[in-house]
Amino acid sequence: MKQTGKFKGIMPPAVTVFDSDGEIDAGKTKKFLQYLIDSGVHGLFMAGSTGEYSLMTMDQRRQIMDVGVEGAAGRVPVFVGTGHNSTRIAVELTKYAERAGADGVVVSLPHYPRPTQEALYLHYKALAEAVDIPVYAYSWPGQYVIDIDPETVARLARDGYIHGIKDSTQDVDHTAQIIRLTRGKIVVLEGFETKVLPALSLGADGAICTIANMLPKEVVAIYDLFRQGKIAEAREKQLSIFGLAGVLSAREDMQLLKEGLKMMGFDVGDAQMPTSPVSPELKGRMREELKKLGKLS
Repeated sequence: MKQTGKFKGIMPPAVTVFDSDGEIDAGKTKKFLQYLIDSGVHGLFMAGSTGEYSLMTMDQRRQIMDVGVEGAAGRVPVFVGTGHNSTRIAVELTKYAERAGADGVVVSLPHYPRPTQEALYLHYKALAEAVDIPVYAYSWPGQYVIDIDPETVARLARDGYIHGIKDSTQDVDHTAQIIRLTRGKIVVLEGFETKVLPALSLGADGAICTIANMLPKEVVAIYDLFRQGKIAEAREKQLSIFGLAGVLSAREDMQLLKEGLKMMGFDVGDAQMPTSPVSPELKGRMREELKKLGKLS
């Protein structure tokens, strides 16, 4: 596995825009990526959970990789999601990502059938040996009911099979253990918007968080202020997004996020099924939080 420059910063897991037939709207997706780049993000993550990768066909998963690379046009690094329960299919997707020009892959844990820690190690080993771009693990036990032990992460890092990890665990101690055990060998990215500053203070390198689609400048500011040593200002910026983060946490599908983006004027369409309409009450809460943040008049 090729060891490229260490990624640092904020990398939004970009939404994917679908048309009414459920096909990827490349033009509208690229237009949204332009907004994120113009807002100062440090990279893009395509085909993550926020990008609805798990609801895509295999052709769509390959297509969204191409859309992301073309949309970024070399201005920021582009990482793509290539996770799959099958190691063989994950390898195929990862090889395609390399051919498409992605700067790295972020690979969600295989979760069904539930693998052992040794199986997780062998899964990422197979991916790393198949390509020459960085492989990042992606842990989200709240969604997939499986986790990767910090010790397994450290073993993969020591053996050179992963270049980083997106750690979406509610317990910040888990992230801290990974940082402690890997000691700078890999990139550690926080997965929750409410924990960006705490993770940075522990030594994380940045974040991949859903709210950065709606508030890219604000999340980038948390990172930049921290790096500048302006901790009080970073804390205030972190606290300022808690209200909106709390609303977003009410739904784990992407329909609520897309409703909020549409309120802000972005033509991002609807989430893919299975999903359901967002209640008027939840839309009202979203609207109020966006008003507080100055995003709506």
